[in-house]
Amino acid sequence: MGCALETISFSLTGIIVLLLILCVLVVLISLSRPNTPSKQNIDDMAVWPYVPRELMTEPERVLYVRLRQALPEYLIFSQVQLCRLIDVDPEADKQAWFNRINRMSVDFVICAPDGATILAAIELDDSSHERNDRIKADAKKDKALVSAGIRIIRWPVRGMPNSQQIRADFLKR
Repeated sequence: MGCALETISFSLTGIIVLLLILCVLVVLISLSRPNTPSKQNIDDMAVWPYVPRELMTEPERVLYVRLRQALPEYLIFSQVQLCRLIDVDPEADKQAWFNRINRMSVDFVICAPDGATILAAIELDDSSHERNDRIKADAKKDKALVSAGIRIIRWPVRGMPNSQQIRADFLKR
């Protein structure tokens, strides 16, 4: 019987030691994690961890200048979400169709001077557009725009057109 009690007390001691080790590990892990405030604390923070970023890439800025030179009588908008350009037919499942284009944008939109009539969407394609996932995304974007009756013009970064070529391509309809 003495052996059984020693085994039980050893087992109880082992369990207590194991629990203490686990508690220490939990405390160490929680201290090593970055301090992520709760949602309530986030809303109360004086400053959030956002920093500005550039709206356009360098090639897009070059194209923007050329677009302005080539098409001074039109309005030019950059980085426009597709959901701002197209709507879903009232007979279709609006949410499902918007989900297909969620987070997609075009580099530039050319509008008539009234600001309401979209004349074309412009995409500047760099080498990333040669990847399979981008090819599929571009095809989906193009299909959505064409389905809505919006003309899409794509130019490669290498071989970006000059102002005269932009005007000629744009007026070609």
